[in-house]
Amino acid sequence: MGLTGYASGVQYGDPSRTRLWGPIEGVRSSLRAADVFFLACILFFGAFQFFATQRVHDFQRDDVFYSDSGRSLVERGFYGINGHPETNQPPGLPFLLGLLSLAGWGTHLVFLRVMIVSETLGFLVTYELLRRQLPRIVASSICLLLISSRIYFLLASQWVFPSFPYFFTSLSALLVARKFESSKSFAQRIAWGALLTVLIVTSLMFASAAMALLGAIFIGTGVLFFRNPQLAWERVKIYSAVFLVALAVQAGWMHRKPAPLEWPIPGYPQSYLSQLKVKSGNYPELGVATLADLPDRVLKNAADDAILLSQTVLRHWIDVAWMSVFVAAPIALIVLGWSSSVWRSGDGLLEWYFAGYQFIYLLWPWKLEPRFFLPIAPLALLYLWRGGKFAVALAREKPRLFAVVWYPVAVILAVSAWFWMHGFWIGDHQPRAGLQDETSFVVWILSALLAVQMLWDEKSWQARASSFREWFSRPLSFSRVSPMRISWFLGTGGVVVLTAVGLFMQVAVARRNLDLNSPSNANPPDVQAAQWIHSHTAENAIIMARHVPIIYHHANREVVWFPPSSDSKLLMEGIQRHKIDYVIAVSRPDSYYLPPDDDCLASLLAAYPGALRLVQSGPEFRIFQRASNDPTFQEATPHPAR
Repeated sequence: MGLTGYASGVQYGDPSRTRLWGPIEGVRSSLRAADVFFLACILFFGAFQFFATQRVHDFQRDDVFYSDSGRSLVERGFYGINGHPETNQPPGLPFLLGLLSLAGWGTHLVFLRVMIVSETLGFLVTYELLRRQLPRIVASSICLLLISSRIYFLLASQWVFPSFPYFFTSLSALLVARKFESSKSFAQRIAWGALLTVLIVTSLMFASAAMALLGAIFIGTGVLFFRNPQLAWERVKIYSAVFLVALAVQAGWMHRKPAPLEWPIPGYPQSYLSQLKVKSGNYPELGVATLADLPDRVLKNAADDAILLSQTVLRHWIDVAWMSVFVAAPIALIVLGWSSSVWRSGDGLLEWYFAGYQFIYLLWPWKLEPRFFLPIAPLALLYLWRGGKFAVALAREKPRLFAVVWYPVAVILAVSAWFWMHGFWIGDHQPRAGLQDETSFVVWILSALLAVQMLWDEKSWQARASSFREWFSRPLSFSRVSPMRISWFLGTGGVVVLTAVGLFMQVAVARRNLDLNSPSNANPPDVQAAQWIHSHTAENAIIMARHVPIIYHHANREVVWFPPSSDSKLLMEGIQRHKIDYVIAVSRPDSYYLPPDDDCLASLLAAYPGALRLVQSGPEFRIFQRASNDPTFQEATPHPAR
């Protein structure tokens, strides 16, 4: 069989007709009026967001790293800031921002609008990808629910991150791969292959998570060897050049010599694999992780992803309990939908890319941020939809199998929800969610009872399910509309309502973005402290601060990282070794690094009470000067009590 047959086979269960992309619910290659309408809706949100970005004149957060390192890369050929070469963050976004700066467009507003344009292009590509996998109404619903969410807009309109350019290039690579495989002429294959290579390489330069694309090609090909060796060799032939070029680029980036470590602490800023070894990247003092820590890490990260997905779609705060119906159900359906897709195709690039990307971040020891999950959210909803369909089909066709699997799960979830709801969960101090907890408990109990009914009388259940399906598809006696059509109308109405709610929430964020006097546009304490340093210290002063990029940008001084450590001896030795002149400590409501600045500083001052003296303070920050700058300074020695 030729490559065309391989790429366009239609029988899910026939290994000889396996296709790269797995189950496709109606291939649609031509645009229709409905597609134009949905694409116009995406463009509407993109245009609104383009003119509603934050209006601050300069960066307020650590995302300034991408701007400053980009200017350095383009103007001086040095990739990094503060004199330190960067070896963790790929240079794709900095290079793009550096080129914009070189062209005279190097403003914060322009950079934010690049994020919005990337997001909008990403959703246009996402719709083109999903409409070949799902019914149009489902594909459009996924795109509109996400692009209208407050979370997407808040991130894209206030932060400069590689997530959105990566979102566009990675989804484009998945879409172009379809064209590449279905190319009939040699010239077409060369053209699409070159474009695919550029997109994968560009994705790698935006985010190392794009290694999941290479992993998908490798694993998909390996699986295909067990199903159809002839087609597997065809894939090796067409993908070998793409794979090797992208791998060489990534290898060249990864083998850069890292900068010397400023502090002897585990985790950041070492490599990804080194960071995996710690219990918590945010709290390195917790020490090195063991194998027993990995299951908890994976489950926690999966729950965090599910919470973010539910909050993004439902526009509502979601209970942090893993046994919540809004957490456990999405995880179960996504796993089921992904598994059913792999079972049918086995070698799908889309399935293995999703799995590889999730694998990278499920093992991530840091607190997961929305920017890490948002590029993969459309695919998560794709598999959630497929999981729901597969669960319904399984409950109808094989109810006993469904019940055997689901009953113990439902019981565990119900019992856990009861303990959580009544505050009996061991070691738990989380606030309760009220109605969400109670709803989850009721859903798990009812689903367990339903599973018992399926086990008790499978034939009777199948008969009732068949009767219900027939009734559901037949027009009602008093109208020409069937309950199925009514449910579609209600579902569509729900999507419209949620999209409208999301738009209103975005309008509220936009008002704050455009109001220069709003709290969200006020300079944070890190910027205030850096501005004081800039105007009150010598140009050769060396500063120690927790968030290096923003202090370096506004203070224009050499900055040493203030490590998250309460080890007073380690801190004092570092201050003396790096010849620190000033230490900035910021009080944060939610510190990204633990222990917080104040706790680390308190430990240092308790052990060395004469080492630092307060020279400036604000409502949320304090600046200390190293006492050695004073003629009366005596070399700091540990306090006798210590």
